[in-house]
Amino acid sequence: MSTDYVLVAGAGPVGLTAAHCIARHGVPVRIIDLDEGPTTLSKALVVWRRTMQVLDSSIGFEQFLAAGHEAKRARIMTLDKELVEVPLTDKAHMLPSGVFIPQSATEQVLISALAQQDIQVEWQTKLISISPEDDGVVCQLETPNGSEETRCSWLIDCEGAHSVARHQLNLEFPGSSVARRWLLGDIEVDQKTDPHEMIVNASQHGMVALFPVGQTRWRIIADGGPADLNQPKCDPSDEDLQSILDERTGVDWTFSKCYWKSEFRVNERQIENYVHGRVVLAGDAAHVHSPAGGQGMNTGIQDATNLAWKIALIQLGAAEPCLIETYQQERHPVGATVVKVTGRMLKAAMISNPVAQHVRNMFIHIGLSAPFVRQKLTGFLTEESVTLRGSTLCGPGLSHARSQPGDMFPDVTITLSGKKVPATHLLRGNPSTCIVMGDIDVSQIPDKFGMAGNGVALTVVSVGEGTEITGVQDLAAAVGLKQQGLILVRPDNVIAAVGTDINMIHDYMSRFEPLA
Repeated sequence: MSTDYVLVAGAGPVGLTAAHCIARHGVPVRIIDLDEGPTTLSKALVVWRRTMQVLDSSIGFEQFLAAGHEAKRARIMTLDKELVEVPLTDKAHMLPSGVFIPQSATEQVLISALAQQDIQVEWQTKLISISPEDDGVVCQLETPNGSEETRCSWLIDCEGAHSVARHQLNLEFPGSSVARRWLLGDIEVDQKTDPHEMIVNASQHGMVALFPVGQTRWRIIADGGPADLNQPKCDPSDEDLQSILDERTGVDWTFSKCYWKSEFRVNERQIENYVHGRVVLAGDAAHVHSPAGGQGMNTGIQDATNLAWKIALIQLGAAEPCLIETYQQERHPVGATVVKVTGRMLKAAMISNPVAQHVRNMFIHIGLSAPFVRQKLTGFLTEESVTLRGSTLCGPGLSHARSQPGDMFPDVTITLSGKKVPATHLLRGNPSTCIVMGDIDVSQIPDKFGMAGNGVALTVVSVGEGTEITGVQDLAAAVGLKQQGLILVRPDNVIAAVGTDINMIHDYMSRFEPLA
């Protein structure tokens, strides 16, 4: 195998995404994992809207929806009453807020996408050690056929909390471990239930969260009380899980089968730098935190889509190697916010004093009844609140617009061939996109995203009167355009620049050129 390729270590959702997104730009990629095959466990249970948006140009959101159930509401309960119902649907968006889908099914969607690119995961292949060089990384692997030494141009570490590369580089993983037991059960219940809602029970005996895996299958996550971090973990019994349902919830379920049960502990940690020469860390290899809000897998997948096109441009000679530093600039603050906010949610869940529990429940009832507070919560959950504004990769925008460079391309309604669809359909199949509204000479738009004459394909999509794509008023309003203009969209479906002058595109591309 040529050494001029990218090696992805770890074939969970983050690694699969990284491999897929790099390969779609024509860069050779290899993906390895020490396991025998994909997970059969439910693990991460929700794909949020922003994750679907960053993937939608190559993996349509419908694939996730077909394998799961739309997330429509969250209900927060005490044992005998509902504190608040939080709607997750939003008329301002055409994409669902989220999809309840087991991680095993999410991985199958991603593996299928890789298979269409003629890429297979090399299972039972372990990364043993690494030796970074200025322009690559020498890796020692243990494969089913024996030891192998290989040299890659980049190593993307998606191996999670037990990252070999992080240990080999002696990177500190600052943060803390929470001295608390958390009990998990993946169960089959004795009646059909609503697979579109998650339920949080604020019991006086400890918080319990119930996530749907299907109509009769649910995930239980329950506070198991204080833990001695020096003692080994102890998985709950079936009787423990049934008692939690009986004593802490009002669902009146009996479960007939348990697919998976475990005790886990929560770590809240983040490395200080995601980029170390030609070694780049993503997902749990770079940040770990509470599972509150289902942010972990989603944050990791978005890490992968962010770094993939940057590595691809560098490999194609369309950008200077320093471009990868913008991955740290853009994604480290996002990871830090997730660690902080999920930590606060975890602390609220662990309150055990009865008076403090009462105050917490009153705050939940009153606070989440207010539309502004609900919007803040759903914005965090769906990750709609994530923005890269202020990044050095943000070009010009229109100051009065709702969507600015650094924001996701909006999924407002447009009309395509007479059918109403999300505006994200304009990006489908395109490595990068320039959307043109009005009478603009598109022949002056470069055909590549990156350094002049090089890079990934830049597809021009003309919309509005005289085209098959109409009804774009909401899209124009979102980015602040009126009669005509251009929207430049990055390969990760983030708005790069908005303006009315075609020179804006050329000015933007010049930032990939070497500094004078």
